[in-house]
Amino acid sequence: MRSILGDAMTVRPAVVTDAPAVALVHVQAWKDAYRGLVPDEILDNRSLERCTAMWERDIPNGGVWVAALSNDKIVGFASVGPSREPDAEHELYAIYVLASAYDTGLGFALASAALEGKTDVGLWVFEDNPRARRFYERFGFLPNGQVKTETIGGADLKEMRYRLTLGTTGAPNTGLPSHQ
Repeated sequence: MRSILGDAMTVRPAVVTDAPAVALVHVQAWKDAYRGLVPDEILDNRSLERCTAMWERDIPNGGVWVAALSNDKIVGFASVGPSREPDAEHELYAIYVLASAYDTGLGFALASAALEGKTDVGLWVFEDNPRARRFYERFGFLPNGQVKTETIGGADLKEMRYRLTLGTTGAPNTGLPSHQ
């Protein structure tokens, strides 16, 4: 896959040695995406070490995909697994890309890879995150009416449940290059 980042890009399953780079993207993407939504003190104090340890535990379970430039620099990731809610079989737990990769098609490539072969997928997204909501809606997810409130650093943040039912071929036809 060729990206507008000016470098060849590969979307592939993560391996445990990717954990530090995935954690770095995770921490930076939170700061970029949630500034003004999540309290600054929470964003500024995200622990790279704790995040790395989490990904070292989670990556071996599968369901984590990374987007890497030709120099192996990871610029995004997606994570999918069994749904934590009874309304779907699978859940897209996370999809994050560095701000420099916004609007490049990378998110669609990651989501397509992570959701390949899945037919019933849900996710939770902050209601006050219009960029993410537009992305999910463009991909084909629709809000199903469920809402919940998560308290982060003393701030009550409303989350919306989105659902996507796919055919047997997996991810919808987005008109973007596949991850293969």
